[in-house]
Amino acid sequence: MMRKDERWLREFDIPFVGMKLGVHQFEYDLTDDFFSHYPEQEFRNPRLKSLVNFEKKTNMLLIDFKVSGVVEVDCDISTEPFDLEINGVWHLVVKFGVENTPEEDGVMTLKHEEHTINISQFIYETAVLAVPLQKIHPGVKDGSLDNEVLRRLAELRVETLPGEPQAEPDNAHDPRWDKLKDLYNKLN
Repeated sequence: MMRKDERWLREFDIPFVGMKLGVHQFEYDLTDDFFSHYPEQEFRNPRLKSLVNFEKKTNMLLIDFKVSGVVEVDCDISTEPFDLEINGVWHLVVKFGVENTPEEDGVMTLKHEEHTINISQFIYETAVLAVPLQKIHPGVKDGSLDNEVLRRLAELRVETLPGEPQAEPDNAHDPRWDKLKDLYNKLN
């Protein structure tokens, strides 16, 4: 008998034996309820949809996962919460063999006797991997956000954001560029 906390998994079981060859689509809403069954994530209040294209072939399954929507995250610079739009894709090839092997580089093997695949873990990973490593509030990028952290950083004279090129000092001059310019001008 399945425990109460495992019943939610059934929604993500795809019984492929007896399924017609070709492409089948499945759609799932991913909310806090879905993510509560997994370890903590770097986001809150997910409002996501997952679209799964499931192609059954005679000797394999091709599964494409797409997760898109909005999650709430904290800015890495200002610590202000904001809504972040995410889009993630994952492609999985399922082969059949003598024994089950875990997914590696988008390929996994199921025993010939298997008749169902649970895709919840793949949907979860697609969503989590869609969140960028660096999360910067749009107000920090365009300069419209004002909070205590940003004011303190300004006092400490942090002049560039991660990913922005640092300004060269006005007196910085590298004579090697002059030699390269001369060589270029001689060739042209």
